[in-house]
Amino acid sequence: MATPANRGLRSRDVPEAVRGVLRRLGEAGHRSWLVGGVVRDLLLDRTRHDPGEFDLATPATPGEVQALFRKVIPTGIEHGTVTVVEGGARVEVTTFRGEGAYVDGRRPSQVTFHGDLEADLARRDFTVNAMAWDPLADELRDPFGGRADLSRRIIRAVGDARARFAEDGLRPLRGARFVSQLGFRLAPATRDAIPEALPVVALVSRERVAEELSRLLVGAHAAAGLETLRTTGLLGVVLPRLAALPAPRVRHALAVASEPFLACRASGPAGDRERCRLLRMSALLHVLPPEEALQSVVELRLPNRLATGVVALSGGRCGLDQGGPPGGKGSAVDTRRWLSAVGREQAPLFLELWKADARHQGARTVVRTGEVRRFRARVAAELRAGVPLSVADLPLGGKDVLSLLPGVSGRQVGEALRLLLEEVLVDPDRNTRALLSERLRGWWAARPADPEHAGPA
Repeated sequence: MATPANRGLRSRDVPEAVRGVLRRLGEAGHRSWLVGGVVRDLLLDRTRHDPGEFDLATPATPGEVQALFRKVIPTGIEHGTVTVVEGGARVEVTTFRGEGAYVDGRRPSQVTFHGDLEADLARRDFTVNAMAWDPLADELRDPFGGRADLSRRIIRAVGDARARFAEDGLRPLRGARFVSQLGFRLAPATRDAIPEALPVVALVSRERVAEELSRLLVGAHAAAGLETLRTTGLLGVVLPRLAALPAPRVRHALAVASEPFLACRASGPAGDRERCRLLRMSALLHVLPPEEALQSVVELRLPNRLATGVVALSGGRCGLDQGGPPGGKGSAVDTRRWLSAVGREQAPLFLELWKADARHQGARTVVRTGEVRRFRARVAAELRAGVPLSVADLPLGGKDVLSLLPGVSGRQVGEALRLLLEEVLVDPDRNTRALLSERLRGWWAARPADPEHAGPA
């Protein structure tokens, strides 16, 4: 049944390229609609700007769409999806379709094309994603009550939740992600259907699982999303090693990962979201032994850059479970050695994680928070002073070592540079070419004979 659009739907919020595609399809006798998440977000006044984010559904077949436009990319033509390129913008267009039985818990055995909009909406996962809007006629189709669910702030499966989840194991994970992104709650029947769907969820590729977890972690309501994973059993599929820990350790990890100050700005740059994702993923895994944290990262098949960062932050060097920051009561030398070990770029990330962890230490929260605050101040002081922290900060390099020390081997060059770095970590004032050259010659003269480089007996 047709429903008048509410104030959240305005034609001017739809890019002209998208309206142009809708207009061309309509002129050819194929009235088409915006569908899915874009309609949901526009109703929530969450404006989108990229034409590529506006999904169109049409009764036109892929062949008919291709005939209407000069440039069309068959991105998923076997499933009825093509990408129309208009004025440099890319607009995804999908034919109304029906689906056969799901045989692998992820994809239908066959896809059929038809002209029935409501039947097309009926195959979608949640009611808030099962609405269609024609911005040219300003008409909203909402056969399953998605707009009312938006008002009630609930995520409800279309039709029978058990049937929806049995078809596609990705849907329960998407439900938890929407909880995080929108701040909604799962409808009781939808939530209750998840535990029995866990075997189907386990069939989803690890890459898709990791993608949903990554998107959940940067949601504005990540705490609610993570709690949904825990209480429905999804956490055991997503991060089985974490879920297997005693309940207090699991709750601690989720609390640390949910700390509000670790959040990214909803409209912030991509780098901000990546930082948030890295910190929160590391916080989830920091309660695991380093080898198990590494294995969890491997199993999730995270992108290389994210995986490397998570392993470094959640591993043994992070020290979240080692009684506080390293050298918490130590000297400036301890601080410089720690900075040298983790690097200037990583140090702020460790400090953010320690701060988050300290806030969830029960009776020791005040003590741990003070330790982190003091250590952070010492780190800041050393960074402001510009102290040398790596071999690259030394006035002598490998070529200098080779010219200063006759007969030195490649292995010994590395040893010599590490010696000089330790020298300036202890006393940054010694970071001069003259003083380090003198130290290097003294070390070389006093070294024991190297059997590998000794002359003939």
